[in-house]
Amino acid sequence: MKATRIAILILSVFLISGCTEWAMDSAEKGWDDFEDGAYLDALAHFDNAVFYDATYPDGYNGLGWSYLMIDSFSLSVENFEYALDYESTMLDAKAGATLAGTEAGEHSSAVSYADDVISSDSDYEFSHLTEVNIDVIRLAKAKSAAAAGDFATALAEIQVFDSFFDADPETNIGQSRILTKLENLMGTYGVWAGN
Repeated sequence: MKATRIAILILSVFLISGCTEWAMDSAEKGWDDFEDGAYLDALAHFDNAVFYDATYPDGYNGLGWSYLMIDSFSLSVENFEYALDYESTMLDAKAGATLAGTEAGEHSSAVSYADDVISSDSDYEFSHLTEVNIDVIRLAKAKSAAAAGDFATALAEIQVFDSFFDADPETNIGQSRILTKLENLMGTYGVWAGN
């Protein structure tokens, strides 16, 4: 009886460690597909990763980015939040949650995630899609802040790009100027906006 329990324990440890390895292998294949622009294939690999190990944060992170690229913003946010449940400091998931939250209309969360990225790495760049960098995160934060009516925060982010720009965030004319400047900056910086 004792030998059976020991055998079951050893087998369980082997299976659990094997599942994590399978999850990592699936996620690696998912990132390869993601970088090739094959987002649906990437989704399948990341889905396998979280099937093999339901606590593997990079699997959820990959699902979040893949859903973001096919404009499934709510599913994207949900998966980034799962990734952050298992690894609360994962900057790639916070950056993705910033972008997905902005597009999904979850503006206060998007601003909060952006603040975390900005304060943690002022030179942030997403290694699997280098067009997503700290500038994109700052502009997404500004967009979400403005959408939530916080034009002072939007203005502060705009002034990172153009320190000479000024507008009164309390007036309709000032808010209009902030929105126009934000739109211009997004075009100038070639900001990633989905696909």
